Amino acid sequence: MLKDALPHCMGVVYDGAFRGVHRDALARTGLLAINKQHGSVAPVFYERISPCRSGHELWCDQGRIAESIRIDDGTRILEPLPITKLEHRAGAAKSRWYHVLKIPCRHGDHDYRVPVGITTTPADRSLRSADTGKRIKSDSERGFHRAEYLQQIPEASLTHQLLYPYRADSDSVHSQFDQSLWNRRMIAYGVDRQKIFVLGFALSQNATSHQIHLQARSNAQQVLRIA
Repeated sequence: MLKDALPHCMGVVYDGAFRGVHRDALARTGLLAINKQHGSVAPVFYERISPCRSGHELWCDQGRIAESIRIDDGTRILEPLPITKLEHRAGAAKSRWYHVLKIPCRHGDHDYRVPVGITTTPADRSLRSADTGKRIKSDSERGFHRAEYLQQIPEASLTHQLLYPYRADSDSVHSQFDQSLWNRRMIAYGVDRQKIFVLGFALSQNATSHQIHLQARSNAQQVLRIA
C-alpha cells in the first residue's frame, strides 16, 4: 500500500518474525525484504548440477545457495557460494529476482543463476525443460518454499550487515512513541483519530531531526569561519 505513496521506498527491514510468505509478497511487487533468517529454518537439498566432470551438489543454507563439500576427515560442510549480483527483472504485473552465483571449480569457475525471494505457483509463468520440453513444476507443486529458504539479501552478506542496523533506529523511535502515551495506551478512539495522532508524532520526530541537522551544519560552518 505504501509503495505507490512512497516512490523511493526500496523495501522493508524487519526481524526474524518475517517469514517466506511475507518476503514473497514484497518481492513480487519489486520491493526488497531485509531480515534475519528464522532459527527454525534448517538446510535443505536444492539440486545437483553437472556443468563439468566433477558436478556440484547445491543446498539452501542461511538464506542462500551453498555447496556441499567433502573435507579431509571425510565429513561434509556447506560452503556458501559467492553472489556476484542480485538481478531484478520487473514484469508488467510482478517482479522476479535472481542470484547470479560464481561456483568455484577445479575445472574452471561456473556462473549459475538461481531464482530467489518468490515461491512460484501454477499461476506463475511456467518454465520448460531444455532437454525434454516438458513443463517444469512450480515451487508450490514440488513442496519447495523458495521464499523461505532463499532470501534476496542473505544475512551473511555485506549489504545485509550495512542495512539491517537501521532497524534498531526504528525500534528506538517506536519505543519513544510508546513512552509518550499515557500508560502506553493510545489516547484516541477510532482508526482515523489514531492515524492522525501517529502521523503527528512522526512529523514532530522528522521536524526535530531536521532542526538538529541544520543546527549541526550551522555550528560546523561557524567553526570554519573562526578557523
